[in-house]
Amino acid sequence: MAAGPDDRADSQSMPIELRFASVLAAPPGVVWERASAVSGANDELWPLAKMTFPFRLDRRTPPEQVVGRDFRTWMLAFGLVPVDRRTMQIEVFEEGRFRECSTSWLQGRSCHERTAVAADRGSTVLTDTLVIESRGRLVDALLRTGTTLTFRRRHRRLRRHFDKASAEVG
Repeated sequence: MAAGPDDRADSQSMPIELRFASVLAAPPGVVWERASAVSGANDELWPLAKMTFPFRLDRRTPPEQVVGRDFRTWMLAFGLVPVDRRTMQIEVFEEGRFRECSTSWLQGRSCHERTAVAADRGSTVLTDTLVIESRGRLVDALLRTGTTLTFRRRHRRLRRHFDKASAEVG
């Protein structure tokens, strides 16, 4: 029996698309300095996780050193226990925006774009957009929940960091 159009639609799930945005109490350059650095990402993840990286990456890294190159990272639970291996490629790395796509043991293929855009009164809107290829309903539910919890926590840590930094300056 041949599969009809409706059968194909059921067998191929849609990608998971998630978006997280925060208004941070600092100008875009200050936010981007932290938001584009591996050390900043690791602070957002800490103490639950840490990501290894084969080289330093921050806003001073020339894009030609990273854009289009494949590299591997480990996701370490509690900074110690390897739980996922990723092969990443940074597609865009410019002031105020990066986009990386990766494949991993746990997630399959995913893309993450982060932007920092000027907002009112010297603040910045930082947005993370993720697209994760579907791996089936059960895995999708777990990935959606885990990714949502992780990025909500990352944004809480960012807001706390910049609110505290603003309070110290003000």
